[in-house]
Amino acid sequence: MTKPLDPELRRVLLERLRGFYERELTEGQGAYFNVGDSGDLIPTRMGRHWLAEHLRLFTDLLALGKGDRFLDVGCGEGYYTVALARSVEQTTAADVSSSVLRLMGRLSDYDPDRVQRVVTDVERLPFPAGRFDKALCSHMLEHVLDDRAVVAEIHRVMRPGGVAVFAIPLKYTAQYRALRALEGAARAVLKPWKKPYPASPPGELDVRLVGVQAHIRHYSLAVFRRMLEESGFRVTDVKGVWFHDPRNWFVRWTQPRGWTYALGSSLSKRWPSLGAGLVVRTLRL
Repeated sequence: MTKPLDPELRRVLLERLRGFYERELTEGQGAYFNVGDSGDLIPTRMGRHWLAEHLRLFTDLLALGKGDRFLDVGCGEGYYTVALARSVEQTTAADVSSSVLRLMGRLSDYDPDRVQRVVTDVERLPFPAGRFDKALCSHMLEHVLDDRAVVAEIHRVMRPGGVAVFAIPLKYTAQYRALRALEGAARAVLKPWKKPYPASPPGELDVRLVGVQAHIRHYSLAVFRRMLEESGFRVTDVKGVWFHDPRNWFVRWTQPRGWTYALGSSLSKRWPSLGAGLVVRTLRL
């Protein structure tokens, strides 16, 4: 288990984190989708398969019904929120960023009668215990200082037996370890004076990355599953999601082609650790 941060260090890291998001983070719109003049969220060439696959999985695994009280934690601009909200009468969209929630309010499909937007610290959700039946937390835990606090809060605000779906990027896999070994061998031959960048253990906050890049921790399947179970959830389904990183030349070449993405998706659903992301369905105990 990760050791709690010293209060002063936590304050400094929070300032760095907020500064980074205010200053540099454009990944949400620029890489995966753009907002059209009419208020539509338009997937980019790189994002179309990745976003569509996630939405299919979220729809199937959440199985939202009209009477469900649905919470999307770290909803961002609402790419998934607005689509999923069509199935229910009560949706709460929670995010730390007021700017992305304002953008959601300008979307053509946004329905203020169905979706309530809440600006909040996701580590301290302002909702009573047992308030929600279904919850989504999509690609957000890798961005926060205390992922366990966020998961604990989701557990608190859900009713017993409720369904929570979590999505994360996946890094500590067999192919990742093989790539690191190849990089190490090449460095030893070509640049023997250059020391490798030490990786943090799976699931642990890497304070060196706070304020430098968006993802400040990385997971393995086993570590992520264990965290959910220790937080009071029972894992009922695990799906792998194919590659998505637009900065990787192999992904830029393969992902925009529908048949290669479909093939990769089929493989990663059968063997989740083959993909670059996970979607995990849980029950709140």
